[in-house]
Amino acid sequence: MERIETTIAPRVGTAASGGEQDEVDLIPVRTYWQLVRQRFLAHRLAVIALFTMSTLVALALIVPTLTGEAYAKTSLSQSMLPPSLAHPLGTNQIGQDMFLRLMKGLQTSLIIGFMSVGIIGLIGVTLGSISGFYGGKIDNLIMRFVDVVLSLPVFFVILMIVAVLGKGSAAVVIIAIGLTGWTLACRLVRAEFLKLREADFVQAGRALGASSRRIISRHILPASLAPVVVAATLGIADSVVAEASLSFLGFGISPPEASLGNLLKNFDEDLQVRPWLLIPPAVTIVLVVLSASFLGDGLRDALDPRQRVESK
Repeated sequence: MERIETTIAPRVGTAASGGEQDEVDLIPVRTYWQLVRQRFLAHRLAVIALFTMSTLVALALIVPTLTGEAYAKTSLSQSMLPPSLAHPLGTNQIGQDMFLRLMKGLQTSLIIGFMSVGIIGLIGVTLGSISGFYGGKIDNLIMRFVDVVLSLPVFFVILMIVAVLGKGSAAVVIIAIGLTGWTLACRLVRAEFLKLREADFVQAGRALGASSRRIISRHILPASLAPVVVAATLGIADSVVAEASLSFLGFGISPPEASLGNLLKNFDEDLQVRPWLLIPPAVTIVLVVLSASFLGDGLRDALDPRQRVESK
């Protein structure tokens, strides 16, 4: 015991006198969001995906804004030109510049993807919050409705909605995708609410007289949004693919408007005769889907507090 006391005493004394610091004091204190950023930056594919998605979004915003309606202009004297400096991706059958149409199509598809996810999040988070917080008959009613929606063939339901409301409109495509894709967000939020509604901080809010709406919006919902953010990121890719499928089948965006789907409409003919019309939109769809998928994976790992971060 004497040897132990003589070993510890100098360390305590030097720490108290401002000399050598104790080892525990050297550990940096990091907030949750600092840890999130560090975990995300450690995910290389997610960082590359973020850079790729940011580049695509910037191109989709800048190029159509600077060129205006040039993507829709036709010139039969310049039809079917191969790629050149004047037309980097060549021209189509009616002389439209394919690079400008690709940028406009990318803009349209990304708008549909982001706005569809907004509708999905609004419906899914609202119903999931109500279902998970109140439980009982309300939860049972909402979950049975979710089961009914999940039992439907989603793509055919989207086709029916678009056919009824009118083909060729981006707003109709957004509504159709949003009304059929909210079930995953609803179930994720419900699961988080069921886990958190009996937590100590929620019980403390009830004891202090906070209303149910305040407890939901200020306490439980912010703590349960991490899986929803990940699902929303992946939902952007699903919405872009759904729009491309609809436009490819003739139920989505109609010419002269451009989308990534209707740029692939003449797939069979373009693949064999003029592949420069087919490859760019196909590669762009792949880049959008892969970027959203890897970004979702990175956010899932970054927002998980159980993931360890190596100290530097």
